[in-house]
Amino acid sequence: MIYKLSLLLIFILILGLSVGCSDREEPETNIGSTAKADEALKQAKTYLNSAGVETSFGDPSMLTRPEDFIPQPNELASKDKQENLQKAIEQLNIVLSEIEQGASLAPSLAPIGSLSDRGIVHFYLGLAYILEAISRLLISDDPDTTFILTYDPNANMGEWFTYGISSKTKAKLDAIKNPMEYPTAFTEKERQAIIDAVDLISNALVKPASASILPQTSSVEGSPYIHSAIWHFEQAVLLLSEYSPDLKKALQDFNKEIERFEEILQENAIMWGFTYTARPRG
Repeated sequence: MIYKLSLLLIFILILGLSVGCSDREEPETNIGSTAKADEALKQAKTYLNSAGVETSFGDPSMLTRPEDFIPQPNELASKDKQENLQKAIEQLNIVLSEIEQGASLAPSLAPIGSLSDRGIVHFYLGLAYILEAISRLLISDDPDTTFILTYDPNANMGEWFTYGISSKTKAKLDAIKNPMEYPTAFTEKERQAIIDAVDLISNALVKPASASILPQTSSVEGSPYIHSAIWHFEQAVLLLSEYSPDLKKALQDFNKEIERFEEILQENAIMWGFTYTARPRG
C-alpha cells in the first residue's frame, strides 16, 4: 500500500512539473517568423497608426491601391508624427532582419519569411521613409510657413505631389542677387529639412553649393536609416510581382509617382542653390 502511494505521489509530482513547464513555454510565433519579429511588427503597427497610417500586413491584395495609404501632408506636420515614423522604421527593420534570416547567412539559404510578407514589410518601410521626409519638411517652417506640399492621387493628368515655397519665401529668394547665396533664403532648420528629405526618399546627397553655408550633411545617416524610400518600394515590387498582375501594375504605377516626386525635390533643390549628387539607392 505504501509502495502504491509513493508511486502515486511521484506521478502527481511529475505531472505538476510538466504542467508548470508547459505554462512557461515560449509563445507561439507566426509561421515564417520569430518572436522578436512578431513583437517588432506589433510595435511598428502602433507607431504607424499613431502617425495616421492605416496598416494591412496580412493581405497583399490591399496594396492594389497603395496611394490610399498616404495621409494628407498637413496631417504629418507634427514632431510627434515624425518621431513615430522614425520608430516605425526602426521596428520594421528588425522585422525584416528577422524574417530574412537564412538568406543573410548564405545565398543558397531561403529566408524564413514568405515573399509576400517580406514585400509588405518593404512597402511599409518605403512608406515610413517618404512620410517622414514630408513630415520633416513641414515641421521645419521657421517661423512662418515655408514649404507648400500637397498630395492628390486623383489629379487629372498631373503629378500626385506638388512641392514649392510660400510667396514670402519666394520673395526672399528673388531678392538675393548671387545664386550661390540662394540657400540663405531658408533658415538653417529649413535647409536641413531639404537635405534630409531627399536623402530619405532616394539616398541622394544634397548640400548648399556654397561651402560657407551650413548645414552641409544629412542628419539621417546611420541607424535606423539603412536604405531609402525608393529602394524599399523597388524591393516591394520585386517580391510582390508574382502575387497578382493587378498588384504588380499598381505598385509599378505608384513607384513612378514617387520617383516623379523625388525629381521635383531635386529640381527645386538645384533651383534654390543646392547641389544634388545621386548615390546608390540602398
